[in-house]
Amino acid sequence: MAIRIPLPDFIRSQDAKAHPYPFQIAMQALELMQGSLFYASFVDVASGAYVRLPDGMANLECFFMERLDSKNTYDEAWEILGKYQIFFEKAAYQSVLIAMNSHWDWYARKLIDFVVFARHGLDYPILERSARKQLERFSSLPIGEQLEVIQIAAGVCLSVTDGEKTELQEMALVRNVGLHNRWEVDKRYLERTTRRGYQLGDVRTFEVEELNGWHQMFITIVRATSLEVAQAFATAPDYP
Repeated sequence: MAIRIPLPDFIRSQDAKAHPYPFQIAMQALELMQGSLFYASFVDVASGAYVRLPDGMANLECFFMERLDSKNTYDEAWEILGKYQIFFEKAAYQSVLIAMNSHWDWYARKLIDFVVFARHGLDYPILERSARKQLERFSSLPIGEQLEVIQIAAGVCLSVTDGEKTELQEMALVRNVGLHNRWEVDKRYLERTTRRGYQLGDVRTFEVEELNGWHQMFITIVRATSLEVAQAFATAPDYP
């Protein structure tokens, strides 16, 4: 079954000083990021509370036994969880990091597509060749470079500090070892991180405090980019 998620409704007044579309995609991206974080926390707390109830574990065993091939399959699953506990104990927060980056990827692509549309609709001059090449590679660029492309293409200025850029890079590096190297530190991570104490093959774990910091950074850059772009192209045609 096909599923489509509509954007939030925004009413565009005749004398609006900002285009509504950047705000629409920003609101949805931020809501989904916050929802991902809350869902992981809720599931973690709820599951912990449930197993502490009288007969909680017995009821769970009955539930899974009705759906698994045998008791051996159930016991084997628990054995695997214990054997690789380091990979599973932080799984909820790891999934949130992946989800937040996914929502950023969606937002950033939608935003740059709008910028290209708006430039064309307002007869802006053609960008320089180097900028056009970066636009073509936009989806594969690190977040810091994506922000630079947005600034150039939209003609706006984003106040992102060096410290924030460093944290954006760290977050992207952690995401990449999670997606491509089962959270084990690789050579690329060690060459680019500012964190100390990790060696090749170490599992890169993180606590909720670090995750919350990355979430706050996403909030900052999504709000900043949407506001600047919306104001820069306030008179662009309706989109999409």
